[in-house]
Amino acid sequence: MPHMPPGYTNSKVDMAAQDTGDPIPVTKPTARNLSGSPATLASDDRNNSQPDPNSGQATPATNCPTAHRSIDRWLNQYSRYHQNTWNKRIHFICVPLIVLSVLGLLWSIPVPPQIAAWSPLFNAATAVVLFASIYYTRLAPSLAIGMLIIASISLVLLSYSEQWTGITTWQWSIPLFILAWAGQFIGHQIEGKRPAFVNDLQFLLIGPIWILADVYRRIGIGY
Repeated sequence: MPHMPPGYTNSKVDMAAQDTGDPIPVTKPTARNLSGSPATLASDDRNNSQPDPNSGQATPATNCPTAHRSIDRWLNQYSRYHQNTWNKRIHFICVPLIVLSVLGLLWSIPVPPQIAAWSPLFNAATAVVLFASIYYTRLAPSLAIGMLIIASISLVLLSYSEQWTGITTWQWSIPLFILAWAGQFIGHQIEGKRPAFVNDLQFLLIGPIWILADVYRRIGIGY
């Protein structure tokens, strides 16, 4: 048998991965500490893992081998960008505010009279909610239902916002949008990582259901 260099391993798992076409786990080199015992080198896989641009889906988390569904892969990838407690708290506040402000801005877009005649609730905001619901349904129907309920409540609030506040919807949506995004970037500054959407814009849609999925887990609802 040819002599193998120190630290070389020929894992059956690696060969099986090659046969199946699955991602091949990378074995990090080891260094020995002063006592002679192996010390595994620090890995930043969690920080640098990127979505697969060819598949349009996030690469499965290496520390979550059972994450086979698309929704699990997306949520696992998104979580890698949000490990810091303060960053997560900021997201739980700012992401819903961003969603509300975006819906408010879309709600303010003038609708042609022919379309407005169908229903006063049919506008750009409701159209985006419809398309987003279709996207979420493909990932996780139960999460899609929760998002649709939340979005519907938001649309009802928007329909009365001018009556209650005396301010046009876009006038409060713009500063809310700016402040919420400022909070997001502060959170990522604390985290020390770029926002996930820098690598894939689909993460802009994953953020809201990442928060809702956390709520589901806390109250025992499966998705």
